[in-house]
Amino acid sequence: MGGGGEVVVSVRKDVRVNPHEAWIQEEIPDVSDPGGEIQYIVKAEIPFNVYVFTDRENFEQYDTYIKGREPDETPPGNPKFSQTAVQPKGSDIYEASTDDGGARESLDEPGPYFFAVDHSNYRMETRVGDYDDPLTAFVDLTVIRKKLPF
Repeated sequence: MGGGGEVVVSVRKDVRVNPHEAWIQEEIPDVSDPGGEIQYIVKAEIPFNVYVFTDRENFEQYDTYIKGREPDETPPGNPKFSQTAVQPKGSDIYEASTDDGGARESLDEPGPYFFAVDHSNYRMETRVGDYDDPLTAFVDLTVIRKKLPF
């Protein structure tokens, strides 16, 4: 993946997420035609999950769960981009990112897209108790629409 293209989403900030909640970047525009890219790195001192939904119906199931209701199902998000944060060897920080430490990856599925930094028990991938500390995470997210060559 190379440079170039129009940045349609650029987030670089610390976010705070209470237990059983999520920080969500909603309604990221469709970049699938002629092709787009996503890159992200999220870092925090405690475990968390990142879910990237490329399907509105799957996101709505997730959103139902985060709002404290019981969804019909708990879809995992797009498996290419969604993941549980891990601690790199020798680090005390948890990190989730696109491949190669946050490199651009092709995003060809039709949008809109939804990006969530999760601090809940969704899918029981990371356990969060009622009295756990809030999650403070640094989010660096970029979504790019590639321009057609002339």
